Amino acid sequence: MPIAGVATDDPARDRFDWLGAVADPALPELSGLAPSRRSPGRFWAINDSGNDAALVAIDTDLRVAARVAVSGAVNVDWEDLASFEQDARAWILIADTGDNFAFRTEASLIVVPEPEPGQTRVSAARTIRFTFEDGPRDCEAVAVDAPAHRVLLADKGRHPVGLYELPLDAPQDTVQTARRIASFPDLVPTAPPRVQTLGGSAGRGTATALDVSADGLRMVVLTYLSASLFERAPGQTWAQALVQPRRSQRLPREPMFEAMAFDATGRFAVIGSERVPARFYRWRWGDE
Repeated sequence: MPIAGVATDDPARDRFDWLGAVADPALPELSGLAPSRRSPGRFWAINDSGNDAALVAIDTDLRVAARVAVSGAVNVDWEDLASFEQDARAWILIADTGDNFAFRTEASLIVVPEPEPGQTRVSAARTIRFTFEDGPRDCEAVAVDAPAHRVLLADKGRHPVGLYELPLDAPQDTVQTARRIASFPDLVPTAPPRVQTLGGSAGRGTATALDVSADGLRMVVLTYLSASLFERAPGQTWAQALVQPRRSQRLPREPMFEAMAFDATGRFAVIGSERVPARFYRWRWGDE
């Protein structure tokens, strides 16, 4: 089944569609997804820490179509990916924000032009260095709210999950501060098990991926167990919109879901697992 598709308008048919798996050496540890703004149906992906600093293109038939090295960058702990348009150009933001043990003095966001077909190497246009206002945070979920010129970040392993923001157009020569602007409600729609490990308790319902639609009005949030969709009206803040999700659904029984992104139209989301082979689903919801 191809990645591209059209979401149903029937709320009763909200579901996860199985798309297939990618077993390719270029994608050993999927950690982020973003839709191409150049090629309809294509998605860009990255691998987690310990892998090369490279973007991987996945076409609609779930085949790896390209691998593009990011010159001058190091994959310290790449955890998410976002794509956006600005000044009539297509861009990709790479989130080097992972911090499992909360010891990094600063994290970074690498902004590169979206590679053109046939391109094998790309250089960073700029890097946004930053810290969190309330101390180091593990962060695996980052999105770009393009109309607002903001970067949004969700922390992991803490409750309630915090939503932070940074200016997208921050100058390179200063270290920015990510400021907390909201808290998410409980992101898992089912009760916790009677017995669970401390690690499972801390990680339950915390964000592993985040994306915002191109119009800035929809947000999807992924955890290991669930996917949630939030919506806001024009002029409404994210803090107001995050009071309650419009949709929140338990994920299929697959391990380690760590990547999710809207398609370029914002009408459905694609979800991928970190394990090899990377397994992909399309989350379709109805519009009431």
